[in-house]
Amino acid sequence: MRRFALLFAVLFFVPAPTRAADFDPAVVDTVVEKALVAFNAPGAAVVVVKDDQIIYLKGFGVREKSTSEKVTPDTVFAIASCSKAFTSTLVAMLADEGKLKWDDKVRTHLDSFRLSDELADREVTLRDLLSHRTGMPRHDMLWAGLSSDTGELIRRWGLGKPSTSFRSTWEYSNVPFTTAGYICGKLTKSNWATATKARIFDPLGMESSSATSKDGQSATNHATPHYLGFDKTIAPIAWDDLDQAGGAGCVNSTARDMGQWLRLQLAGGQIGKKRLVSEKNLNETHSPQMLVKPVGPFAVYFPPKAVKFSSYGLGWFVHDYRGHLCVSHGGTLTGFRAQTMLVPAEKIGVFVACNLRPSYVTEAVSKSVLDHLLGLPAEDWVKFHTDAQSASEFRIAVARTARLAARKSDTKPSREPAKYAGTYSEPAYGTATVTEKAGLLTLVWGKFTFRLDHYHFDTYTAVPVEPKEEARSFDRSTFDAQFRLGTDGEVESLKFLDQEFVRTKK
Repeated sequence: MRRFALLFAVLFFVPAPTRAADFDPAVVDTVVEKALVAFNAPGAAVVVVKDDQIIYLKGFGVREKSTSEKVTPDTVFAIASCSKAFTSTLVAMLADEGKLKWDDKVRTHLDSFRLSDELADREVTLRDLLSHRTGMPRHDMLWAGLSSDTGELIRRWGLGKPSTSFRSTWEYSNVPFTTAGYICGKLTKSNWATATKARIFDPLGMESSSATSKDGQSATNHATPHYLGFDKTIAPIAWDDLDQAGGAGCVNSTARDMGQWLRLQLAGGQIGKKRLVSEKNLNETHSPQMLVKPVGPFAVYFPPKAVKFSSYGLGWFVHDYRGHLCVSHGGTLTGFRAQTMLVPAEKIGVFVACNLRPSYVTEAVSKSVLDHLLGLPAEDWVKFHTDAQSASEFRIAVARTARLAARKSDTKPSREPAKYAGTYSEPAYGTATVTEKAGLLTLVWGKFTFRLDHYHFDTYTAVPVEPKEEARSFDRSTFDAQFRLGTDGEVESLKFLDQEFVRTKK
């Protein structure tokens, strides 16, 4: 009997979490420095909360490559999609005030909201928006290249084609959070950025935080975003100007300020004796709403050796982490990465920001910190994530090689170049204009200009050339432009950005 008792104890023993008093900051120092070297990242900032106390707060590296300006706990980073939890928390606050309910129809608060799927259009709720179950894909190029106005962005996205049936599948999408943030602005008689500042930043004392790219860049102590090119070069890049996306990813913050945010989330909606949101509605944001299958780009964030189940709440991923319930979210913009991880039962929170993309500095550091705080056997998460990034780059290289091999080199376009020139339109994606000069074709869509290089038959490779600063960040992407002829032999449409643009003018 004693033998079975001992076996049970060995199999089900869970190490006691590290107490704040036992926390060793040198462990974090070591893993951050190792990650920065492994990914060749310019800088990072980290804050750790345990039992409502900030037990670690530090900056590493530099704000901009080839300069001596150090990252500090007060350096401003864009935190990208870590912003989504701010939007869902803002919705929770308005639910407390009776201004909305989680299951309100979206059109109750935004009459102009429409979706192309009839069922989704009729039934879609705020909960659907915040849990990625509208049946709509990202359509991110709409805010990246076409719509600079929030209302127009929401309208165009709604006109886009769905990818799955309503509420059947979890599919990550940004514009639903833009929509929820837009509604919050209307209900507070302001806008999402103003409401977030008034109801979250100011009460929490997040003095360096903001919610527009202009404010983030104007901060005296701000990090410069960097892009890792497919050719392995690393260079500063412009901040993403995406204020039209609002509640989807526009918060800028510091490690010090994010410590206050972690405290609020871990303390059930209050900071000290000040309650900002009810525990009931905040807990709703931390509750599973949709099953998430960690496949594709999400597989690396939820590795099987550490995560056995994964779901999405309202602005947060909800999953296990090596036997502990975790609430987390990552963020990615052109030159920034961020990661927030909470273990509510142990009152542990970690936030990491980095000014290089692509990189997994934030994931490697946050997981390593959790391992230390939870008293778990150490894993080499830096190696795991550098291997994952190498594998991703290899897959891109293989896909490009395969595409080149599939090219029919002995083909030519059906018509002479000038016959492809004209205007092409799509309900959500607007107008694409093709022009011809000296036998060469150029495509202009939104703010982007593409050079069209013949691939085979009537398919061209659309190579981004303008704006140059942004074109560089598409060096891992391949854009096809496929012209289609009608029965009369004339060009009648263009498939581009996976959309069918119909020719409206020659």
